[in-house]
Amino acid sequence: MSTLTLCNYCSLRNIKKHAKEDGMKVIVLPCHADAMGGSNVFTVPKGTSRLKVRKWKDYNKVPPNGDKNFRKYFSAWMKTIPERCYC
Repeated sequence: MSTLTLCNYCSLRNIKKHAKEDGMKVIVLPCHADAMGGSNVFTVPKGTSRLKVRKWKDYNKVPPNGDKNFRKYFSAWMKTIPERCYC
């Protein structure tokens, strides 16, 4: 593993580990906010449905600061999430 930066695979693994310790779950959804694509990673309370999270508006698209839940539970944006570690 690199000592400088983690690959997206390892970053997501760490987010999942911390979410499990806090009794939460991780939801990964495609990002349609701009032409870059990628995925938004949310750490949400257990029992939160994917459909509910899909309705949250990106803070870049809704003035002044977007949806409160989006800002509260948003963990990361990742361009790609590989199948294995590349560190």
